[in-house]
Amino acid sequence: SQTCCAYIPMPAITRTTFLKLLTKQLFPVLKAEGFEGSGQTLRRIRGPVVHVFNVQAASGGKACYLNLGAHFDFLPGEGGSFVPTAEIEEAHCIFRDRIDPPPGEAFGWAYGADSAQAEENVEFIVSEWTRQGHAFFAQYDTYPASCVRLLQQTDPDQIHPAKTLHMARIARHLGEAERARAFAQSGLARAPQAATSLKAKLEQVLAG
Repeated sequence: SQTCCAYIPMPAITRTTFLKLLTKQLFPVLKAEGFEGSGQTLRRIRGPVVHVFNVQAASGGKACYLNLGAHFDFLPGEGGSFVPTAEIEEAHCIFRDRIDPPPGEAFGWAYGADSAQAEENVEFIVSEWTRQGHAFFAQYDTYPASCVRLLQQTDPDQIHPAKTLHMARIARHLGEAERARAFAQSGLARAPQAATSLKAKLEQVLAG
């Protein structure tokens, strides 16, 4: 009788394997630029400015998101509480974005079907870090210059009411009382009726 061996496909690249590739190829680039840490989160602290890079697994186990966060340590984090600088996560940052994968990759950066594909994807991530990562963090690179620039470039009426609170607090921290008032008033005028906590905080800014 004739026997036949069934084709056994190679297992797809796992999250652990992909993270090892990032640790080997991307993380040295980040660390050369001042980031510190290990695992899935790296931070760069420059005075009151905090930069966070985070690798987040996407559901399905075949891809990940590359999260970027920027924060100023004199502000409460998202959620309202102050977090020690060395413990700030991307989710705490008031300014956040992601390194976008190639068009068509709707659910993050694919790990790849095999080692060659995974290596290729990581090489592309390293190049996109230089493009997208640098562009994001350049907006929040120094203090107080970045804060001054943000206030000058942001129209209070063109941002979400929740964001007006962050900008009002930045303005107040810099001693720009009139600018703080403009952001707070814009947020109050447009905040949903149910946003009682946000309104209270905006009113605090006005009272201060």
